Amino acid sequence: MKMLTRNELALMLVWAFREQNVESASNPHVDALTLYCNVMALPVAEAATVISHARSGNVSPSDPVALARWTRALMLLREMLAQPMCTLSITEPEAMIQSGVAA
Repeated sequence: MKMLTRNELALMLVWAFREQNVESASNPHVDALTLYCNVMALPVAEAATVISHARSGNVSPSDPVALARWTRALMLLREMLAQPMCTLSITEPEAMIQSGVAA
């Protein structure tokens, strides 16, 4: 899987928490659910910061402490999402998805 940039990951978090309402959706998009589960596995302070800023759509915290937690959370999430058991279908090329289904 392609390693997401911090900006791509931030945009996906806003998409999952704000646009998809992953926390309250009855049948959330699989990628939103993957992001949600990984955010819940973060340390509490980092998870709370990510959730707060992703819900509001504000991906550049101005408070230095929040910015440090946000940055650490994104770094941890990138590492978690790079693991073999964790994939996001949005970031995979269409050809890979189709060949995986055909196999």
